[in-house]
Amino acid sequence: MPISAFKRILFRYTIIMITFGIYCIIGIINLLSALFFKESLRKISKGCLMPALLAFYLLAAERILFPAIAALIFSCAGDIFLIYKDRQIFFKLGLAAFLISHIFYITAFLFLAENVNTLALIISIVIAVPMGLAILKLLNADPPMKIPVAAYAFVIILMSMTALQLMLARPGYAGIIVFSASIVYLFSDTFMAYHLFHGKPKYFNFITMIPYIIAQGGIIAGLVLSKA
Repeated sequence: MPISAFKRILFRYTIIMITFGIYCIIGIINLLSALFFKESLRKISKGCLMPALLAFYLLAAERILFPAIAALIFSCAGDIFLIYKDRQIFFKLGLAAFLISHIFYITAFLFLAENVNTLALIISIVIAVPMGLAILKLLNADPPMKIPVAAYAFVIILMSMTALQLMLARPGYAGIIVFSASIVYLFSDTFMAYHLFHGKPKYFNFITMIPYIIAQGGIIAGLVLSKA
């Protein structure tokens, strides 16, 4: 390999690592600001998370998928709306933004999986139905929120199911990362929703952001590693 070509490759990968590092640093700043109740810094850093992750994806992905970009854009909108989640209108807007984000992730996963593993789909449905009902019972949302929350629970469980299809279609660590991240995402959103309806612990923002940062970063990193 010519030295000039090697330098270009090295430069590209350095930029990629720097952008992912920036995402991680912003995540750490957000967690520390939540831990020490620095609200202005927490809100600013939360709004910067998805733009940093989008920059990483655009630089690192060999094939850029529109659904992945759209998922990050709507996730960013959801992050901003949920900064003001104590007001129901913003909570509903945040819920809608993340629901659309999950739909775009589902689209991306199915596009990459290409084929559906029928056995895995049947097993997933058998597990997903009681899991979804258990989540709804656990959350016990207020009457006006029952339908929106049920729709959101259905979509995020479906996202994990399609992530499983991707993992089976593309064996290797990239698929495992995407599927694992989707499970973390499911846990994160269930935990957040439960405490929104049943009272928030003192370190609510700190606790909920840990799995969220890991899940979003994991999904995008997995997509990049799968050379999608």
